[in-house]
Order: sequence, then C-alpha cells, then structure tokens
Amino acid sequence: VLIFSFIFLTACSNVTQSIYGEIYSIEEDNIYVECSNLVRNTDKGHINDDIGYSCGIKITEETIIKTQAGDVLTVDDLNQNNVVSVYFEEPISERTDFKGLTLKAKEITVFENK
Repeated sequence: VLIFSFIFLTACSNVTQSIYGEIYSIEEDNIYVECSNLVRNTDKGHINDDIGYSCGIKITEETIIKTQAGDVLTVDDLNQNNVVSVYFEEPISERTDFKGLTLKAKEITVFENK
C-alpha cells in the first residue's frame, strides 16, 4: 500500500524535472535552452502562440556536463544550437512563472547535433 501511494502521488504531481531542447545562447555560467513546450503547458496562462521561449539554466561547479556516450565536458565545450537534456537541481512546478527565472542544472547531456 505504501509503494502504491508513493507511485500514485508521484504520477499525479505536476512537476517537471528536466527539459530537452536546443541551446539558444551561452553566457559565462548560464545557457538559454528552448523550452516553449514547458512554458506553454504551465497553469499560469495556457499560452497558445507560436513564439519560441527559452529558459535560463544556471551552471554551477556541481553541474555534470556530459555527452550521450558519458564523456565528461566543460561549459567551454557547449555550443549554440547543441541539443541538450537538462535535469534540474529541484523539480519545477507547472505553476511556475518563467519570466526572469533561472533554473539550476544538476546534469546536462549533450546530444549529437541535428
């Protein structure tokens, strides 16, 4: 019963632990990743537009950056237009207001370019 309750609560929660998208731009310790689907699916406004949204991702010393094959990378190895999967330090509620929000990355996986 306890395991079933945990699975049920996890499945019913409206949180996101990661995003998958293309890097729009790179700054010193931040990257901006395409996250239009995440922004459109928030309960804050049910956005129905064709605008591309990007989410700010903070890279810390603890952030693991790797290739799909598991090879370790650094921030300097990231390039605009790389496709990445970003796992957050803390899950993000779907009720989050993304304006000006920078999310902390726990792990970034870089995929082969399109």
